[in-house]
Amino acid sequence: RLSNGSWRRLGGAATPAVSGMSSVGVDVSALLREEEVVVAGLDHDAGSELAWLDAAAHPNRPLEAGHVLRLPLWCAGKLHDYGHVTLALPEMFSDGPRRDMDADASHLNLRECCDWYFETGRELAGRLNDESLLETLSRGFVARFHKLLGAALSASSRVDTTAQKAKLTRVERALFDAGQHAKRSADAWRLARNAKLEASKFAARRRKRKAGAGDI
Repeated sequence: RLSNGSWRRLGGAATPAVSGMSSVGVDVSALLREEEVVVAGLDHDAGSELAWLDAAAHPNRPLEAGHVLRLPLWCAGKLHDYGHVTLALPEMFSDGPRRDMDADASHLNLRECCDWYFETGRELAGRLNDESLLETLSRGFVARFHKLLGAALSASSRVDTTAQKAKLTRVERALFDAGQHAKRSADAWRLARNAKLEASKFAARRRKRKAGAGDI
């Protein structure tokens, strides 16, 4: 059973279990997630040498306090930690989407919003001390997990599951695939066990018939 507490530990050391590791031990999925673009506002004036932070800015003009930047998550997060920028929550984590998440999380198309929806939201909520967002994401993830796991364990291996996975985030798709793999393995084990039982019963009946024939 996946609880809210266990969801909080999703990510970090737990993420490679459901994401791709390269042959040299690099978590490619984590690198891609860190490239997610977020919005941040400068907390102070910055010299012209930092104008490269905004590709649309003049290369020789300083950036003023309040200037809005679009930065990859890894960069924006570090600048926020050092007090240079203030992170802004994307629209997908605003009050409306939060209410939708609490109302019916399993039917939301989160893949359309962001393939790393929960991981990105979790990191932003942590840096912004937004406990409400963290709780909403936790409840939503748990609700969607139980729904997708049920679908994965009940789907036939001959059925195309593309439509079922269309609304899932990257981690959710990996969990869905893991569920289907577990189901196929369990089905194969049951078939093999039943075949052995039938073979054993057949052998027992044959021995019994031979024993009966010997008594005649």
